[in-house]
Amino acid sequence: MLNLLFITKDTSNLIVKNYSYLEQELGKISNLMIWRHPGNLKEILERLPVKPDFILVLNDLGGFNPMVNGIAETKIPAGLFINDVHRLVQEREEYIKDNAIPYLFSVYRDKFHQNYPSYRDRFIWFPHFINRDIYKDYGAVKENELLMLGAINGYYPFRKIVKEYYKDDKRFIYKKHPGYRAFSKQEESALLIGESYAKEINKAKIFFTDSSILNYPLLKYYEVPACKTLLLAPTFPELEDLGFIPDVHFAAVTENDFAIRAKYFLENEEPRNQIIDQGHNFILNNHTVQVRARQLVEKIKEIVSEK
Repeated sequence: MLNLLFITKDTSNLIVKNYSYLEQELGKISNLMIWRHPGNLKEILERLPVKPDFILVLNDLGGFNPMVNGIAETKIPAGLFINDVHRLVQEREEYIKDNAIPYLFSVYRDKFHQNYPSYRDRFIWFPHFINRDIYKDYGAVKENELLMLGAINGYYPFRKIVKEYYKDDKRFIYKKHPGYRAFSKQEESALLIGESYAKEINKAKIFFTDSSILNYPLLKYYEVPACKTLLLAPTFPELEDLGFIPDVHFAAVTENDFAIRAKYFLENEEPRNQIIDQGHNFILNNHTVQVRARQLVEKIKEIVSEK
């Protein structure tokens, strides 16, 4: 079994818990060791039960931590997770260079290539994924017709247009993003985080989102179909390269036709449910934490075998 060291802070109380879920899955299919503190890798290795075959580092959620250095000196292959590619660019470049990290597991592809052109040969695509125990069909009555959740600011012009268009429409529900920080269990329920967030999605017939001005295939592209709600959102090449097929797994819309298409799908239940079912099955078959953990371990084994 692969000996894997994962250097990461505890993410179980963050609004996005995907790396906590990933920890759990990796623990089932590898000999996983977790380290949560800053330090020098050589000293850290002395405290582990076995020498790892590979080292994974996650340090860009929120601030830039935990900071573990001396990776290059150990001669153990290492990979760095990269989430919001547009953030911490200079700090990340310095960290990659100082530690000679050869493998970069990025959630987003096109913006990575734009921001890190000199690291194209180190890029490994590690897209978003969902926890199917949270993002699922709860069998809720579809009591809300039009729903949008999340931030509305300069990054999300499409969302602003949708919200403005439906501002006097009682069928439209909008709830803002709770922010990025640690949350208690009580706060998670009250603020629509985790299970309560997924249940809110599941109650809607139609959910609007977008890819932001950065053209990111954001988590909502995965979460909404997983919850068996029709996603209305713009399409773009990176999303389609992940296997998302417009009008098969979600309804592709633009600033010019979202209202027309929303009206059509509200009035026509059969085509709405067909896309909902297809999108739901697509996510469960291709973009769960189980699938992504298996893909990650297979890739790491391939890397290790070539050394």
